[in-house]
Amino acid sequence: MLATAAAAEGVESESALATNSCGPAGELRGDAENGKQMHLEHCVACHGLSGAADVVVMHMDETPQDQSDPEYIQTHTDGYLYIAICRGGEGVGKSYLMSPWGDYFTDQEIKDLIAWIRTFSKT
Repeated sequence: MLATAAAAEGVESESALATNSCGPAGELRGDAENGKQMHLEHCVACHGLSGAADVVVMHMDETPQDQSDPEYIQTHTDGYLYIAICRGGEGVGKSYLMSPWGDYFTDQEIKDLIAWIRTFSKT
């Protein structure tokens, strides 16, 4: 559920940027099923359906890394993924083309997305 939809249902609605300045805290893996829907709506265009970045993105010089590759994804902690989602690629020294989502997603939504991303590699 996105921050805008969350507000309508009376649950957490402040963005992660507003609530914690994109600082990961607590359990960082949320509900993977909620994360799946967010991934479909916001991430598939660049990261692909299975996280394998098996899409052609015309505006990118380099495609995103394969999130379904256990060897690659295990090199990144959940905290790293949280910051990458919240602050965008530049927040973790990667491409500026990865948008920062911290002013759009809630803290819980980012945690749900992390849980879904981890299902790709089963890590």
